[in-house]
Amino acid sequence: MPGKRRIALITPGFPGDEADTSCIPPLQIALRRLRRRHPDIRITVVALHYPDRRGSYRWHDLEVLPIGGGNRPLPLRLAALARASGAIRGHHSRHPFDAVHALWLGDTTWIGWRVARKTGLQLIATVMGQDARPSNRWLRILPLDGALLTAVSERASAEVAGTIHRAADLVIPWGLDPSREDPPGWNDRPIDLLGVGSLTENKDFAALINIAAELESRGRVCRTVLIGDGPRRAALEEQVLRLGLVDRVHLEGQLPRAEVLERMRRSRILIHPSHYESFGFVFSEALANGMTVLSRPVGAARASHRWRFCGSVEAYAAAVEDTLVDPPGTEAVTVFSEDETADALAMLYRTVGTTR
Repeated sequence: MPGKRRIALITPGFPGDEADTSCIPPLQIALRRLRRRHPDIRITVVALHYPDRRGSYRWHDLEVLPIGGGNRPLPLRLAALARASGAIRGHHSRHPFDAVHALWLGDTTWIGWRVARKTGLQLIATVMGQDARPSNRWLRILPLDGALLTAVSERASAEVAGTIHRAADLVIPWGLDPSREDPPGWNDRPIDLLGVGSLTENKDFAALINIAAELESRGRVCRTVLIGDGPRRAALEEQVLRLGLVDRVHLEGQLPRAEVLERMRRSRILIHPSHYESFGFVFSEALANGMTVLSRPVGAARASHRWRFCGSVEAYAAAVEDTLVDPPGTEAVTVFSEDETADALAMLYRTVGTTR
């Protein structure tokens, strides 16, 4: 039997308690499954910015060290980076780690690099989102030569390769298993179109509203719901009003994750017109809850009879009409399983450092 492994996992945010299900859901799922499936691997989570408090606590039997950075600007952020580095090295001196794993190529990876340089530990750095893109200024200064670089999708690996001329060493997708309860049938889903995500320029939910308007111009009235909040919310609300869709398009704001999943079980088609995703966990959630997905080819997207790629508003509208006329079914679909993710992480952690 392999020896126990201890990993310091640095993340910008982590659930403040076990009821906080909306903070990086795929990470929560992966860590809980890893703990159950591979109890020899012990994770200490270092939460840099959220929750904005200090004092260690337990989360599903994992130790969490919140640093209380609060996403403060420089120079206050430097104090949080120093505290995080000191906390990890202090733990390492008492209960040695085998590796330090940083999520996102940003200040978390900078901390991981400093710890690895001081302790000789292997640094693992994971590309998580738009940190793979040239707009990420951290990529200009992060010394990644000695790091083991991972990504959450092949597309994210290709994106970071185009930015720093180095692809990921390993791709570990986020896993999600469907609920044990069968999804409702097509006729038991009163919401035709659903959008879920941050209301930002990149997510482009203005396209969702334009798709609803295009369908209406074709004589097909769809009930459309958009869940999320962000800087584009006021503009999207104005767009709904201007297009005369107030009775058909509803912006519900930010909802708890359980309510989001409940909306998915009541919806037919997920419209996700995002221009960029590193993974797109919303895809997995929608398919696991019986939805059909229409998106651009981003993140972990895989074309299938339940997942079609679109570009223009007209192409989305045509795909919606095709789907409504000839529904493809609502059985739960697993893109990547939780066990696959947990096993891949366990294998990674067992290959670094020295087994004690």
